[in-house]
Amino acid sequence: MTEARIKAASQDLLPVRIWVKAMIKYHAVLKIVDPMRETARVMGEKLGVVMSALAEKQKTVREINEELDILNATGAKLVAQAKQLNDDIEDCQKKLVRAEKMIGGLEGEKVRWTETVANLTSQQEMLIGDCLIAAGMVSYAGPFTSLYRE
Repeated sequence: MTEARIKAASQDLLPVRIWVKAMIKYHAVLKIVDPMRETARVMGEKLGVVMSALAEKQKTVREINEELDILNATGAKLVAQAKQLNDDIEDCQKKLVRAEKMIGGLEGEKVRWTETVANLTSQQEMLIGDCLIAAGMVSYAGPFTSLYRE
């Protein structure tokens, strides 16, 4: 029936026709939308499961990254400590080489010092006689007159 025939039959029936037509259209749209709503609900549940799994994985990644940061910091400290130890080893090796050179140089001095000690020991034995001769020479060649020296 057309709108004009319904309007001619009853003026009050026209809004009922519009309402029925809207309900038919609503029903047709609902047939399309309801499966989509159900799909959206199922997908929303799946999304919730996936998002919770994602949150769990992100938490695991965060923990791993924190542990990695700690390990990197520890590694950097150990590398710095190893560098310091290597520098100390090189310094000690240089000091050892210098000490060996000094000891080698002093070995030649040992011979000279040994000779000097032997020479001074023999001179010490003759010290009393040398002092007596020196005293005689001082008294003879000193400021005293010849009368006094005799």
